[in-house]
Amino acid sequence: MTQAQLNRAVSRATGEDCDWIDRKGFTLVDDEPPLQEDDLLALINDWQQIEDAQATAVNRRSHLASVA
Repeated sequence: MTQAQLNRAVSRATGEDCDWIDRKGFTLVDDEPPLQEDDLLALINDWQQIEDAQATAVNRRSHLASVA
């Protein structure tokens, strides 16, 4: 796919003027290897663990404030 073909495709999909699309500099990105399962797992947040850590920090601050 050429840059002009990409610009026209994006223009058709978005309804924007082809010149505007060209100025924004859309490009194809296909040179990155696909994510592996380990990569995806690193993106997952364990919200319960985060909430527990925050609650522990709050409890420690409260305890330290009451001791002082």
